[in-house]
Amino acid sequence: MATVEASGSDGKEQGVETSVTYYRLEEVAQRNSLKELWLVIHGRVYDVTRFLNEHPGGEEVLLEQAGIDASESFEDVGHSSDAREMLKQYYIGDVHPSDLKPESGSKDPSKNNTCKRDIFNRNVCTSIPGNTHRNVQSSIVQDILPLETTPISVH
Repeated sequence: MATVEASGSDGKEQGVETSVTYYRLEEVAQRNSLKELWLVIHGRVYDVTRFLNEHPGGEEVLLEQAGIDASESFEDVGHSSDAREMLKQYYIGDVHPSDLKPESGSKDPSKNNTCKRDIFNRNVCTSIPGNTHRNVQSSIVQDILPLETTPISVH
């Protein structure tokens, strides 16, 4: 954990010093239980321990995200503006800059591709959703549909 003093105008009075506490992801990862539950949303660290019993989706949902970056899950649910406002009371600091992931949305579409082997051990590459580039190197349908059958004679 590191605390950095910062001054400037971020909606507060100019010249007022504010401090930001930075947490390493390793430290956040250790807070993953009912006793102490932290999570990361968009580079900010939240201690939601006291919110566990109040969470409308149940405590299990928060426990699944405990100690990790929950940004994607938080957005997938489609939280209301009220929920986003409520989140502010649980804010305890930011993820240390050296632990932040680079922003997605690379201009090079090939960087957003994921490749894996299919059940026939062929390399299949597809783009991340939202990217207009799509590259499928091998298609199961192409390989299976044009089947050539050989007549079998029964004796």
